Amino acid sequence: MTFVLDASVAVAAVRPGEPHHVRSRRLLERVILGPATIVVPSIFAVEVAAALVRIGEPADAIVPLLAALGAPPHEVVSIGRARARRAAEIAMRCRLRAADAIYVWLAAERQLPLLTLDEEVRLRAAGHCEVRQP
Repeated sequence: MTFVLDASVAVAAVRPGEPHHVRSRRLLERVILGPATIVVPSIFAVEVAAALVRIGEPADAIVPLLAALGAPPHEVVSIGRARARRAAEIAMRCRLRAADAIYVWLAAERQLPLLTLDEEVRLRAAGHCEVRQP
């Protein structure tokens, strides 16, 4: 199974206090060990690293996680001008935050489900792509 993975799921997988920690951690195990594969925008690593380091996770623990999630068979998609323009259109149409619009654009573009814990994204992006919780 291939899907677009939102940073919220990766962050919840590392934080035991998160409501969806167990499900998110199991999902990440399937991604890292197989058979699941992910497609993420290039901002994914920045979002995950920033969120985790801000809550006290050591960089030594974050770097290997990001390396595993960004290595083949997983795919990291760059955002250039044209893609940013399409994501901006989605942001305006759905009233989404910038990063959320990029994930929705990627899921819609690749016709893949978007796995996120963000309820606002789930509600606002429903007409553009399939949105699921882990």
